[in-house]
Amino acid sequence: MADRDIEKNVPVSQFVDTLRRLADAMEAGESFRIQVAKKRFTVPADAEIIIEHEVEDGEEELSFELQWENSDD
Repeated sequence: MADRDIEKNVPVSQFVDTLRRLADAMEAGESFRIQVAKKRFTVPADAEIIIEHEVEDGEEELSFELQWENSDD
């Protein structure tokens, strides 16, 4: 699979809806289906959860990341 690095600004309402669906799926131990920039994919239920806080040149960033091994070979 080709490398891909997408950042997308979204309205608060869309962000909240996505987080709510993700939280519900995680709480139920289910995978999560999402589309980002015209690519649809599934985040597995056992994805690793990472919270990252970064400070650089007076700017701060808070990231919530989900990581997993890609099974598409």
